[in-house]
Amino acid sequence: MKFLILTASYGEGHNTAARNIREAIISESSTTDVRIADLYSITNPRFNRWIQRGYSLAINRFTPLWKMVFLTLSREGVVETMIPLLDGLKRELAKEINSFKPDVIVSTYPIYSFLIEKLRRKLVDRKVPFVTVVTDSTIINSTWYRCHSDAFAVADHPTRDALCAGGVMPGKIHILGFPVSPRFEDVSPLPISSPPPWKILFLPSARTSHSSQIAELLLQLPNVHLTVLAGRLPQVAEAIGRRNLSGSLEIIAWTDQIPKLLASHHLFIGKAGGAFIQEAIAAQCPIIVSHLVPGQEEGNLRLIEGAGIGSLATGSPDHVRDVVAGVFANDAALWRAWKANIATISHPSASRDTARFLLEMARKSMCLHS
Repeated sequence: MKFLILTASYGEGHNTAARNIREAIISESSTTDVRIADLYSITNPRFNRWIQRGYSLAINRFTPLWKMVFLTLSREGVVETMIPLLDGLKRELAKEINSFKPDVIVSTYPIYSFLIEKLRRKLVDRKVPFVTVVTDSTIINSTWYRCHSDAFAVADHPTRDALCAGGVMPGKIHILGFPVSPRFEDVSPLPISSPPPWKILFLPSARTSHSSQIAELLLQLPNVHLTVLAGRLPQVAEAIGRRNLSGSLEIIAWTDQIPKLLASHHLFIGKAGGAFIQEAIAAQCPIIVSHLVPGQEEGNLRLIEGAGIGSLATGSPDHVRDVVAGVFANDAALWRAWKANIATISHPSASRDTARFLLEMARKSMCLHS
């Protein structure tokens, strides 16, 4: 069986979902051939890099502008008028499908569904099932569902409700969880009875001074151990290190141990990005959102607050410190409530469930066409 997974490097959630689905399919069936394709980077890599930089600048520096773009794209007819500008992408997609001949096509990025719809008459096999894996939650841009998909895989019930409200037939929507790494199945979350020191995993923003102040204030709280996950922001790690902060501090430049880190910490503080929020949920690590991108990440915040698994603490570093202090006050009563709630929605096996769903769809498709 062959699976073609389409993705794009605009936000980490699309690529994360694609990689994890591929890993899970291969672990479930070693005889499968799974190909991930970011056709944006193939068709015009230089232009694509400029678009990525523009996207990063918009979501980090010009957030009101990005929200306006997000809402505009959700209007019916807007993306449709842009399709002629994507002829190169459409040709590459047709070439990929006709040469690879997948049994199932999976998309973790919404624009591909518009191209698939245009290509249906020209494809070698027009009956290949097409599945959209929605990587956003709760507040869903209509580009995810305006075009035909044979099935929609969503993370949770609020996302299912959003698609139903948008006119998608309920029978096409499958709640499979966000496809986090299969390694989340192997970690053991902290128990609800876990005592201090309160271990906080902090994913800082690119605002160096703001992030440094947050780290300093958190370390002034009693019984706190702070782990700073610098990742692609070495300048922020250096700035925090230069402050000679007292208390228990660990700075991690890079790691492939995110599942273990989240599972071993009491609290995650960071951006409301879809992938990291869903990973925190899978590891049963309650969440404080210190910054978010208006638009799609507002849905992640709504999920967090609606499920009672965390809180928003944007604004001044003092506000972040005060919210954290409240979370661990009174023998961490609020944290323990969040911890109990997050255990009820955690879905660490989501990638495996998605893989099994796709494998079954491929088998049925092959039987029908044999």
